[in-house]
Amino acid sequence: MNIGLLGELQVEIKLVEQGWHPLRLDSAQMASNADLLAVNKRQRISIQVKTTDASRKHSHSDFLGFGYSTAYLRDHKDIFNSKESPLIADVIVGVNYKSSGSRFVVLPVAFAEALCREHCDYWHSVPTGTESGKRSHSFPIYLCFARIPNAHVKFHERTQRNLLAFENAWRILNESIDKLHDAKRWKLAK
Repeated sequence: MNIGLLGELQVEIKLVEQGWHPLRLDSAQMASNADLLAVNKRQRISIQVKTTDASRKHSHSDFLGFGYSTAYLRDHKDIFNSKESPLIADVIVGVNYKSSGSRFVVLPVAFAEALCREHCDYWHSVPTGTESGKRSHSFPIYLCFARIPNAHVKFHERTQRNLLAFENAWRILNESIDKLHDAKRWKLAK
Protein backbone atom coordinates (compact mmCIF):
# COMPACT_ATOMS: atom_id res chain seq x y z
CA MET A 1 0.00 0.00 0.00
CA ASN A 2 1.44 3.39 -1.02
CA ILE A 3 0.61 5.52 2.04
CA GLY A 4 2.28 8.61 0.56
CA LEU A 5 0.07 8.50 -2.53
CA LEU A 6 -3.06 7.88 -0.45
CA GLY A 7 -2.25 10.91 1.69
CA GLU A 8 -1.72 13.07 -1.39
CA LEU A 9 -5.04 11.93 -2.87
CA GLN A 10 -6.86 12.82 0.34
CA VAL A 11 -5.20 16.25 0.34
CA GLU A 12 -6.35 16.72 -3.27
CA ILE A 13 -9.94 16.06 -2.16
CA LYS A 14 -9.61 18.60 0.65
CA LEU A 15 -8.20 21.15 -1.79
CA VAL A 16 -11.15 20.72 -4.14
CA GLU A 17 -13.54 21.09 -1.19
CA GLN A 18 -11.81 24.38 -0.35
CA GLY A 19 -12.20 25.73 -3.90
CA TRP A 20 -8.70 24.97 -5.15
CA HIS A 21 -7.67 23.11 -8.30
CA PRO A 22 -4.90 20.60 -7.40
CA LEU A 23 -2.21 19.61 -9.87
CA ARG A 24 -0.05 16.54 -9.23
CA LEU A 25 3.70 16.93 -9.57
CA ASP A 26 4.80 13.30 -9.31
CA SER A 27 5.82 13.24 -12.96
CA ALA A 28 7.72 16.55 -12.83
CA GLN A 29 11.40 15.72 -12.45
CA MET A 30 12.32 19.08 -10.92
CA ALA A 31 9.48 19.06 -8.34
CA SER A 32 11.49 17.47 -5.54
CA ASN A 33 10.34 19.98 -2.89
CA ALA A 34 6.61 19.80 -3.61
CA ASP A 35 4.02 17.14 -4.37
CA LEU A 36 1.08 19.29 -5.44
CA LEU A 37 0.30 22.70 -6.84
CA ALA A 38 -2.97 24.26 -5.75
CA VAL A 39 -4.38 27.00 -7.94
CA ASN A 40 -7.41 29.23 -7.52
CA LYS A 41 -8.45 32.55 -9.03
CA ARG A 42 -6.10 34.46 -6.71
CA GLN A 43 -2.88 32.50 -6.44
CA ARG A 44 -0.76 29.39 -6.73
CA ILE A 45 0.55 27.43 -3.71
CA SER A 46 3.15 24.63 -3.75
CA ILE A 47 2.42 21.89 -1.23
CA GLN A 48 4.57 19.14 0.21
CA VAL A 49 2.54 16.29 1.72
CA LYS A 50 3.92 14.13 4.55
CA THR A 51 1.79 11.08 5.37
CA THR A 52 1.95 8.79 8.40
CA ASP A 53 -0.01 5.53 8.48
CA ALA A 54 -2.41 5.70 11.44
CA SER A 55 -4.60 2.86 10.15
CA ARG A 56 -2.35 0.10 11.49
CA LYS A 57 -1.19 0.40 15.07
CA HIS A 58 2.59 0.72 15.24
CA SER A 59 5.00 2.67 17.45
CA HIS A 60 4.51 5.97 15.58
CA SER A 61 0.94 5.69 14.29
CA ASP A 62 -0.14 8.54 16.60
CA PHE A 63 2.62 10.83 15.35
CA LEU A 64 3.16 12.81 12.16
CA GLY A 65 6.31 12.01 10.19
CA PHE A 66 8.21 14.84 8.51
CA GLY A 67 11.23 13.08 7.00
CA TYR A 68 14.68 12.74 8.53
CA SER A 69 16.99 14.98 10.55
CA THR A 70 20.11 14.29 8.47
CA ALA A 71 20.12 17.28 6.13
CA TYR A 72 19.53 19.69 9.02
CA LEU A 73 21.80 18.22 11.70
CA ARG A 74 24.66 16.88 9.61
CA ASP A 75 24.59 19.08 6.50
CA HIS A 76 23.20 22.32 8.03
CA LYS A 77 20.48 22.55 5.38
CA ASP A 78 16.81 23.32 5.68
CA ILE A 79 14.54 20.37 6.42
CA PHE A 80 12.07 21.52 3.77
CA ASN A 81 13.09 22.97 0.40
CA SER A 82 16.62 21.61 0.77
CA LYS A 83 16.85 20.18 -2.73
CA GLU A 84 17.93 22.16 -5.78
CA SER A 85 14.72 22.77 -7.66
CA PRO A 86 12.91 25.66 -9.34
CA LEU A 87 9.90 24.73 -7.22
CA ILE A 88 9.76 25.15 -3.45
CA ALA A 89 7.05 24.22 -0.97
CA ASP A 90 5.01 27.06 0.52
CA VAL A 91 2.84 24.83 2.71
CA ILE A 92 3.48 21.49 4.40
CA VAL A 93 0.45 19.26 4.95
CA GLY A 94 0.85 16.47 7.49
CA VAL A 95 -1.62 13.61 7.02
CA ASN A 96 -2.41 11.15 9.81
CA TYR A 97 -3.84 8.62 7.36
CA LYS A 98 -6.82 6.37 8.03
CA SER A 99 -9.13 5.22 5.23
CA SER A 100 -12.04 5.77 7.62
CA GLY A 101 -11.06 9.39 8.23
CA SER A 102 -7.66 11.04 8.18
CA ARG A 103 -6.56 14.05 10.17
CA PHE A 104 -4.65 16.93 8.58
CA VAL A 105 -2.38 19.73 9.73
CA VAL A 106 -1.78 22.58 7.28
CA LEU A 107 1.44 24.38 8.15
CA PRO A 108 3.15 27.42 6.65
CA VAL A 109 6.58 26.18 5.54
CA ALA A 110 8.37 28.61 7.90
CA PHE A 111 6.40 27.28 10.88
CA ALA A 112 6.96 23.63 9.87
CA GLU A 113 10.69 24.32 9.50
CA ALA A 114 10.93 25.91 12.96
CA LEU A 115 8.90 23.14 14.63
CA CYS A 116 10.90 20.34 13.01
CA ARG A 117 14.24 22.04 13.77
CA GLU A 118 13.25 22.38 17.41
CA HIS A 119 12.36 18.69 17.43
CA CYS A 120 15.70 17.70 15.85
CA ASP A 121 17.70 19.87 18.26
CA TYR A 122 15.85 18.45 21.25
CA TRP A 123 16.19 14.77 20.29
CA HIS A 124 19.78 15.16 19.20
CA SER A 125 20.59 16.46 22.70
CA VAL A 126 18.90 13.53 24.48
CA PRO A 127 21.55 10.96 25.49
CA THR A 128 21.20 7.44 24.19
CA GLY A 129 21.98 4.15 25.92
CA THR A 130 25.00 3.60 23.69
CA GLU A 131 28.60 3.73 24.88
CA SER A 132 29.12 7.22 23.42
CA GLY A 133 25.74 8.42 24.70
CA LYS A 134 25.33 10.47 21.52
CA ARG A 135 22.48 10.22 19.07
CA SER A 136 23.16 9.87 15.35
CA HIS A 137 22.55 12.87 13.07
CA SER A 138 20.05 10.75 11.16
CA PHE A 139 16.73 9.87 12.78
CA PRO A 140 13.10 10.18 11.70
CA ILE A 141 11.27 13.38 12.58
CA TYR A 142 8.12 12.11 14.30
CA LEU A 143 6.07 14.86 15.92
CA CYS A 144 3.60 14.02 18.68
CA PHE A 145 0.06 14.42 17.37
CA ALA A 146 -2.73 12.09 18.51
CA ARG A 147 -1.34 10.72 21.79
CA ILE A 148 1.21 11.87 24.35
CA PRO A 149 3.77 9.17 25.23
CA ASN A 150 4.87 8.70 28.84
CA ALA A 151 8.43 9.95 28.32
CA HIS A 152 9.40 13.58 27.58
CA VAL A 153 5.83 14.65 28.32
CA LYS A 154 6.36 18.43 28.45
CA PHE A 155 8.21 18.43 25.14
CA HIS A 156 5.57 16.26 23.46
CA GLU A 157 2.70 18.34 24.87
CA ARG A 158 4.20 21.52 23.42
CA THR A 159 4.75 19.87 20.04
CA GLN A 160 1.18 18.59 20.03
CA ARG A 161 -0.19 22.06 20.93
CA ASN A 162 1.68 23.55 17.99
CA LEU A 163 0.36 20.94 15.56
CA LEU A 164 -3.23 21.03 16.81
CA ALA A 165 -3.30 24.81 16.32
CA PHE A 166 -3.05 24.06 12.58
CA GLU A 167 -5.35 21.04 12.36
CA ASN A 168 -7.60 21.50 9.32
CA ALA A 169 -6.22 25.04 8.93
CA TRP A 170 -6.91 25.13 5.19
CA ARG A 171 -7.24 28.93 5.54
CA ILE A 172 -3.42 28.98 5.54
CA LEU A 173 -3.57 28.46 1.77
CA ASN A 174 -5.01 31.97 1.43
CA GLU A 175 -1.98 33.64 3.03
CA SER A 176 0.51 35.45 0.84
CA ILE A 177 3.50 33.41 -0.34
CA ASP A 178 5.86 35.85 1.40
CA LYS A 179 4.06 35.36 4.73
CA LEU A 180 4.20 31.55 4.42
CA HIS A 181 8.01 31.78 4.19
CA ASP A 182 8.50 34.47 6.87
CA ALA A 183 9.65 32.84 10.12
CA LYS A 184 8.97 36.05 12.06
CA ARG A 185 5.24 35.77 11.28
CA TRP A 186 4.83 32.26 12.72
CA LYS A 187 5.78 31.80 16.36
CA LEU A 188 5.80 28.45 18.11
CA ALA A 189 3.47 28.13 21.09
CA LYS A 190 5.20 27.80 24.43
